[in-house]
Amino acid sequence: MRALVMARAGGPEVLELREIARPSFTADTDILVRVKAAGINPADWQNRKNGAVYGDGPSGAFTILGIDGTGVVEAVGAGITHLKPGDKVWYVDGGYAGNFGSYADYKVLNGHYAARMPASLGFVDAAALPTVALTAWEAVFDKASVRPGDFVLVHGGAGGLGHIAIQYLRKLGARIAATVSSEAKAEFVRSLGAELAINYRTEDVLAALRGWTGKEGADTVFDFVGHENFARSFDHVAPFGTLVNTVVSAWPSGTNAAAEWNNLDIRFVNIGQPQIARDHARRLRAAEILTRVAEMVDRGELRPRVDRVVPFEGVGAAHDALEAGETLGRVVLNVTLS
Repeated sequence: MRALVMARAGGPEVLELREIARPSFTADTDILVRVKAAGINPADWQNRKNGAVYGDGPSGAFTILGIDGTGVVEAVGAGITHLKPGDKVWYVDGGYAGNFGSYADYKVLNGHYAARMPASLGFVDAAALPTVALTAWEAVFDKASVRPGDFVLVHGGAGGLGHIAIQYLRKLGARIAATVSSEAKAEFVRSLGAELAINYRTEDVLAALRGWTGKEGADTVFDFVGHENFARSFDHVAPFGTLVNTVVSAWPSGTNAAAEWNNLDIRFVNIGQPQIARDHARRLRAAEILTRVAEMVDRGELRPRVDRVVPFEGVGAAHDALEAGETLGRVVLNVTLS
């Protein structure tokens, strides 16, 4: 089969298209999926650059990125009864140490970690959802306690996570503000239901937020950007509010004291941890969430925005665009057309 592999950490040039052996079952709960499309996520370029997955894949010589995908079930193990060959599925699995991802023609995974994809979406559009829909679900529904009328700020509102979170928050009846970097992105988040779009490059985010809420900040802040933005986000939360972060970020000096002084509730979502820690219960729940997301999509309550679709040869440039913050919505690898 074809696979886009990496044998060392580095820039996009380390991604190499090769012919390798098709993966085989290692347990009776495995399924074989003919991959049709894969999401291209920030975690992919981060794993490529930092080398966290290098040399620890099943082959011991290279790994395959791609933490989510869509495809058709080609074979099922004896322990799988809820899926059969021909079923269209989506999943979050692989792309981390010890588990090949979906930048390839075929993918083997535990069948209990896969769910049927939305009937109303094709493979490419559906591949834009699993990772961001799951992460945003845990951030909005599991970690926060947003009530109708609450003031909420979404950092990175036009990105993959942000544009899904806004749709979830609209369903909850929240009043939504989002940070963006251009007028096109501002128009996009407003079309999704954001009342206020704040261009962080030209506006004072805190001043705009205080003017909108009439208080010291938002009731809940979702930081989908992380790193330096994590430190700034503490100032954007009103006293007794909640800050939810989904990007691994260091606690800058002074933020712990600020959180304590303002009685802030700080919460985190790490979508990769259940895979790396082999947390079976959490991964089963992730599949349950994907089933609920598919139902939302088929009811017309949720739609992904696909910024661009690329073949294998375009993945490196797509990584660069994601890292530079140039995308609006999601980026997808079309494996079938590669």
